[in-house]
Order: sequence, then C-alpha cells, then structure tokens
Amino acid sequence: MKIKVKIENQTFEVNLGDLNTRPILATVDGQTFEVWPEEMPRMVASPVVVTAASVAAPSVTSSPATKPIAVSTGTAPAISIMAPIPGVIIVVAVKEGETVKKGQEVCVLEAMKMKNSIRSNRDGVIGEVKVKVGDHVTHGQALISYKD
Repeated sequence: MKIKVKIENQTFEVNLGDLNTRPILATVDGQTFEVWPEEMPRMVASPVVVTAASVAAPSVTSSPATKPIAVSTGTAPAISIMAPIPGVIIVVAVKEGETVKKGQEVCVLEAMKMKNSIRSNRDGVIGEVKVKVGDHVTHGQALISYKD
C-alpha cells in the first residue's frame, strides 16, 4: 500500500508491506524500515494508522531495516476487524461461530483493482459477519466482529 506522509513541509512516499505481519516493512525514499505496531485497542481493528510521528524521515540517523518504529495504538485485543481502505468485498472466507487463528484470511477487499487479503488480528471465534460479497465498504467500517 502506498501512502504520502508530510513531515515539516516535506512529503514522502511510503510503501507499506503487509499490515498483518510483524514487523511491517515500510520503504521511505528507497530506505526500508521495520515497523512494530502495538496491538489495537478493543474498539479498533487490524489496520494500522501511520502518522508523521511514526515514520522516520530519511535524514534522521537510524539503521534502515533494523530500528523499530513504534506506532502507539493501545494494548487491548480488538473485538472487530475494520476495513483498512474503502473498496468492495469480493470474498467472505468465514462464517459466524467459526474459530479463527491470528493471520487467517477472513475476507478479501478489492480496492483500486487490487485484491487485499483481510486477516484475523487474533485468535478467536467469529461473532458476526457484517458484510457479504458485493458490499461496498468505507474506511474503518466494521467487517467482522469476534464473539469473545
């Protein structure tokens, strides 16, 4: 996923790797950094919000791909999986009552002609599937909630 980050009147293009892996690899102006976000709060789900403070500018002295950049997002386990970007649901891979493992694909969201695998952010039991194939979703919309 490519995003633009503005830090002190300078804009950087940031290419983020898979948001469901740890560490997340973020490439800024050709330099790759490891990002180790904390677990999400209970009311927020898997997408990571990258702010200007969470990405080191290339002029900052750091060791690329070795220095973790913390993204503070809380510590409680999530109770829902939210859409990281707006798009269309093209696959729903789980059903209510199903037990899932952290990292398991729960649905696929298509955005800008790219298929984005949405994965479980923790072990748990699916409480409610809030979307179906063909649904248009917005950024931050709850897709799936956990029972526990």
